Amino acid sequence: MITHLRGRLVDKAPTRAVVEVGGIGYEVAVSLATYGQLPVVGAEVLLLTHHHVREDRQDLFGFVEEAEREMFRLLIGVSGIGPVLAQTVLSGMAVRDLQEAIFYDRVKELTGIKGIGRKTAERMVIELKDRVSLGGAGASSPGAPSSPRAVEEAVRALSALGIASLAARQAVQRVVEKDGAELSVQQLIKRALQER
Repeated sequence: MITHLRGRLVDKAPTRAVVEVGGIGYEVAVSLATYGQLPVVGAEVLLLTHHHVREDRQDLFGFVEEAEREMFRLLIGVSGIGPVLAQTVLSGMAVRDLQEAIFYDRVKELTGIKGIGRKTAERMVIELKDRVSLGGAGASSPGAPSSPRAVEEAVRALSALGIASLAARQAVQRVVEKDGAELSVQQLIKRALQER
C-alpha cells in the first residue's frame, strides 16, 4: 500500500500530477481542489495517496489534505461511487461544503455535481450521514446538531428575514458550536440574530 509520495513535481494538470520519487515517476489522479494547492513544477511536494487496486489495474489518487483523502475514502464506500466519480465529487464541491450537504440532507446541492443523480445523492446522505460530521470526515464534533431539521428551519427563517442564505447558515452554525445542539428553532433564530 502506498500511503504518500514525497518528491519533485514533474508535471501537473487539473486531473493529474506526476511526482518523481527516487528516479521513478508516479502518475497520481488529483481533484481540482488538490490541483489548486500544488506547488510549481520542479518544486518538492508531499501528496497523501490512496492506492486503488483492481483486477486489471492499479491507480494512485493524490491529496494535499488529509480531510480530502478521508472524504474520498468515505465516498468510494458508497454503493455506486467509484474512485473516479469520488474525485469528480471532490472537484465539484469543497470538503466542508460536501460534509454539510450530507449532514443536513441537502440532496439538491449534491445533484448539482456532475455525475451525481438524485438516487446517488440520496444514497450518499443515507450511507454517510452518521459517518460525516462538521468537525471533519469520520470525526465526531461536539457542536454537531442532533436535529438537522431545526438548523435548516432556522436558516430558512433567517433567509425570510432578508439575511443572505450563507450568512444565515454561518450564524446558526456558530450558535450550535457555541451553545450546543439542544436548542429549539426559536432559540437558534434568536441567538443567530444576536451573533450577527
